[in-house]
Amino acid sequence: MASKKSNKKQKTESNGNGKRKEDEIVGDGYESLSLEDIQHRVNQLCHRIPKVPPTGLDPDDEDSILDWASELQTVVEEFNLLVCCISPATYKWGSERSGAADQHLGVLSAELGSCQEQISSTVTPRLTNILAPAVDLVVDKIVVTMEGEIETKQNVYTSKQIDPEFAILCRRILSRNAKLIRQVCLANFHKMHRCIGDYLQAQMKDSQHDSRGFSY
Repeated sequence: MASKKSNKKQKTESNGNGKRKEDEIVGDGYESLSLEDIQHRVNQLCHRIPKVPPTGLDPDDEDSILDWASELQTVVEEFNLLVCCISPATYKWGSERSGAADQHLGVLSAELGSCQEQISSTVTPRLTNILAPAVDLVVDKIVVTMEGEIETKQNVYTSKQIDPEFAILCRRILSRNAKLIRQVCLANFHKMHRCIGDYLQAQMKDSQHDSRGFSY
């Protein structure tokens, strides 16, 4: 009986780093991204944003418009996912951070939220209008089969754009704004890259004055 109690007590003991063993998850293949990792990936994303031809995008070339929008959408999605990795990378319990660290973390969160908001409000809707236009299911044809004296009718449905003229308008809007859309993405990607660098620099300065350091 004493042995069982001893084992139970051991499971709740610290691992020597001030954390309980139950707080650590192992064996799931997860590797956390550091802020330096995220900053490096943002750098790579900047070079993956599709360029706009000198003559601009041809609004009448539907395939090229779709390809450009799809490529940019892929980059924007990865950007948003990287932003979601910032919070786990900067997490520490509140009492383990200094007051200055809390302030810097608040500034970082606000600036990154601003980057996401600008892209979500000005870029994503234009890409969505191209990549996922509103469609409706309509009857394309009716298949009639006869089995003896029994007649069976089967409706075959297909999806058609609700407003083809609006889709054409969206391609024209994307075509004439493509350079500025690219500029908005690059501006906010560069801002995120710089914000992370400023945060890391502030972390280094603060750690020299407070043994608790930053939440990194």
